[in-house]
Amino acid sequence: MPQHTGAAAARPAIGILVWSNGDEPDVPLLGAIGEAGFAPRIVTGSEDLVLLVSDDPDAVVLLDATTSLDEALAACRRIRQLPEGARTTICLASSKRGADDEVDAIEAGADAFWNASVRANVVRAFVARAKQRAKRAAPASGEVRRTTKRSSRVQVTDQAERQFRALFDNALDLVAIIDESGVVQVANAAVRTVLGRVPEDLAGSSVWDLMHPEDVALARQAHAEALAASGVGAPTTIRARHGDGSWVTLEITERSLLADPAVGGILFYGRDVTERIWVGAALQESELRFREIFENMLDGVVQIDEETRSLVQANPAFCQIVGRTRHEVFGLSLLDLFASDDRDALERVLDEHFTGRRRVSDTLRVRHKDGTLRYVDFGTSRIELSGARPIIAVVRDVTARRETERTREMFLAVVAHELRTPVAVLRNGIEILRSKIGSLPVGDRDTLMGVLTEEVERLTRLVGDALDVGAIQSGSLALRPHRVALAPIVASVAARVGPQFRTSATLDLEATDAWVDPLRFEQVLTNLLDNAWRHCGSSTSVNVTLAIEDAFARISVIDDGPGFPPELQSGLFERVFVPNGSPTCGIGIGLWLSKRLVESMGGEIAAHAGNGGRGACVTFTVPRS
Repeated sequence: MPQHTGAAAARPAIGILVWSNGDEPDVPLLGAIGEAGFAPRIVTGSEDLVLLVSDDPDAVVLLDATTSLDEALAACRRIRQLPEGARTTICLASSKRGADDEVDAIEAGADAFWNASVRANVVRAFVARAKQRAKRAAPASGEVRRTTKRSSRVQVTDQAERQFRALFDNALDLVAIIDESGVVQVANAAVRTVLGRVPEDLAGSSVWDLMHPEDVALARQAHAEALAASGVGAPTTIRARHGDGSWVTLEITERSLLADPAVGGILFYGRDVTERIWVGAALQESELRFREIFENMLDGVVQIDEETRSLVQANPAFCQIVGRTRHEVFGLSLLDLFASDDRDALERVLDEHFTGRRRVSDTLRVRHKDGTLRYVDFGTSRIELSGARPIIAVVRDVTARRETERTREMFLAVVAHELRTPVAVLRNGIEILRSKIGSLPVGDRDTLMGVLTEEVERLTRLVGDALDVGAIQSGSLALRPHRVALAPIVASVAARVGPQFRTSATLDLEATDAWVDPLRFEQVLTNLLDNAWRHCGSSTSVNVTLAIEDAFARISVIDDGPGFPPELQSGLFERVFVPNGSPTCGIGIGLWLSKRLVESMGGEIAAHAGNGGRGACVTFTVPRS
């Protein structure tokens, strides 16, 4: 296990030192050193580090720059200022590094600049190289010459040359030295992995020839700015030709080191960002698709803040459900939009989602801005978006579905109730006939048979209406229209329905033909006459008129009864309608069914007050052709 070393510790030959300005160096770096088979000393103070290096100038020093690069660079400079500091092999390790950081490392005297998660074989090779150099005598200070393929000669010191060369050779990204015209003087080994080319073959060639023609102008502009600036130029993204003919996306930066005797050129740095660009484009495309779906979904969609449970954004469908604009919705608590009785259930839905136990959905009531309540199915989900995982809730308006279900339940209840009466009458009549048929007077027998016949017709009509409702809702209603004379049909229906209520209707009929299904036309008129007498009483007078109105025939059924309640006027044809206090005959779907049949034949139906504001008038039209 590595041990911390202070100033008071003994000063043996050190070998490998790891310095950190924190309590412990970066864990991946220590792991790589251990895997390489080395046991370093850990130093946490700059003074201790300088003292130990002065005792063993051949030591290998790894500076952990993860926490503070500036302090690591300062420690590097102090080591190089020692009398024999040039003999020490120094590497900086950091989890974050850029092109300008590597240049600063060179200037501070570092031999290499690694990522903190460096592999063990790199550490092993670096230490082996440092040991070989320590065996050689330290070279005397003096000027040497370095010749490139372009015959450019740069005067450098031996120490600066070693420092720059170590960093240059060990860089994982493309690094080259170019002259003012863009000609490559020397390139590092990373050219093989980045561009699939041999470093020696690039010497003497122009970097502009490697770039996509459309990107050369932008790269030349960045090159000119780097020549005029004192620091690192702004990064530029260009496409470079790979050795296999494909294009590689590089992020390039330049820094003029023409005045530096250790370089004598322009440092050209290129990082392969092809995958990053592809991932970014794919992420952007994914977000655009999400946004398109978000905005155009027919269901309401909202994003919820996990901590405050407020609404971060909402799509147009949700705003329509709650009757609010996006500006009004933003920042509201989700709980504020739901009925008070449903908030506990909503809390449970969110709690179960946020704790990750399961995905849930439930039917709740959301409050519209006008105060009305709408039924919604509420479900939550998580998605990946720009590296974050927002909470997305889908809100589906099921108010119409719930209303349909309620109407169906009411319809079934009324049908079940109404079927009991004719069935009971038929059963009792059959029992009487079975037990007393021989002893019944002829008059009583005829009366009983009349009652049974009437109830059978009534039962047949109830079942027929119920079947028609199902056919209309399923879209399977069959019509057989053809041209028929309407006046005889109207007179026949009035003569058949009137006697059931011991009365008759006043008829005012104009001779005309129409294009209708005669059975459905009779059914509509029967329903209207039955309603007029059934809900108003036999003493009520009923008038039926038939007139020509342009391309339509208009039929009106007018009574002088109490009329329709004002509060129900707007929904007469849209719901099961059984007025309070009315007889328990009829299943309350006459007007609903009549509207669908009339519209199926191409006409219209409406209801309003009768003559003089008393009674009711129901009028429907059918096409004459």
